[in-house]
Amino acid sequence: MSISVFGQNTDTLKFHSKTFNSERTIYITTPEFYKYQSKDVKLPVIYLLDGQHEWFINPVQNTIRYLQYTHQMPQAIVVTIPLVNRNKECGIKTLDGEELPLYKFIITEVDDEIQKYQPSKFKILVGHSFSASFSLYSYLRNPTYFSAVIANTPLDSFRELILAFETNNQTDKRKIFISIGGGAKHEDFYHRKSFDTLTQEFPIFFNSINTFIAEDAGHNAVPILATPNLLTKLFSEFNGRYSQIALVDNDYKIINKPKSIEDEMSKLEKASSIGNNFYPPEIAELNGLASRYWNSDLNDYAKAIYEMAVKYYPNYYDFHLQLYELLLSTDKDQAKKHLNKAEELLNTFETTLSNKQNILSDISDEKNKNGW
Repeated sequence: MSISVFGQNTDTLKFHSKTFNSERTIYITTPEFYKYQSKDVKLPVIYLLDGQHEWFINPVQNTIRYLQYTHQMPQAIVVTIPLVNRNKECGIKTLDGEELPLYKFIITEVDDEIQKYQPSKFKILVGHSFSASFSLYSYLRNPTYFSAVIANTPLDSFRELILAFETNNQTDKRKIFISIGGGAKHEDFYHRKSFDTLTQEFPIFFNSINTFIAEDAGHNAVPILATPNLLTKLFSEFNGRYSQIALVDNDYKIINKPKSIEDEMSKLEKASSIGNNFYPPEIAELNGLASRYWNSDLNDYAKAIYEMAVKYYPNYYDFHLQLYELLLSTDKDQAKKHLNKAEELLNTFETTLSNKQNILSDISDEKNKNGW
């Protein structure tokens, strides 16, 4: 029985902003498995500034999607924020005093709008040029709200921002990611000149943060080249978070028999985090973990994994089909319940699944075979 091909979804939200006293539009992109998850699944949030520029937003969105597909970063809620007057909205007059309206707009109004999407407290802000400096400003202002910042080729108030970071003990500089382009006149000349000067002036700061130099790249090409590298660095621990659980050999057999189901599930729960935030296993991770146990004839362990899977993704039909198969020989009543639930979910949630009728036919055959 085949697994469905997931698709992302983007909502357009228009609302009156009290901060700007005007109508504003933001775009909320939810991941492939969003419709399957329970309320226990809280997703990281990525704020993308400069949403009015397709040349910037489209490649960054695609990078996020492909890094998720290759499991280099987690699924996330991506919030695209178009700017009306980017120089005015992102321009930094002073680091002290009244907060910039755009900053207040994001952490209050936009934050309120995205609550219905079940965001976690892990939030990243991504900007370019003017909005890159603004992103650094926002992280400096509120390092408890923003978990990390990606600033592609900043220039505005860059020196002042570095000085402020140097004296601020609240910010984790390891969560600052800065990129820059080539130094030639036709590339990223002015921004690179500033970057090189400041690197010499503040070596401790630049040794504390993460940087990516896109040599030979023009100003507008920098985020396209830098984003894959910086996001991979930011989520460097994500890809291997379960790598030490249920280790297998070349024949895909578990090397050391686990102590108990409780012990394995406890290790799994402890590894389920991004930063200091709980983040449960994703659908692919759960299938991968279950297959390790199942292939080693540890069916009770596989069942425990799929029971966890149903807890976090109750609307995903395939997990119920797996439990049906695992329970059929030991608990037919429970197996029947999961088969019926899979059928129900296929008829309600899977409106675009190409092989849906084939799977429903397989389920009907199983029911007939078991006299149900």
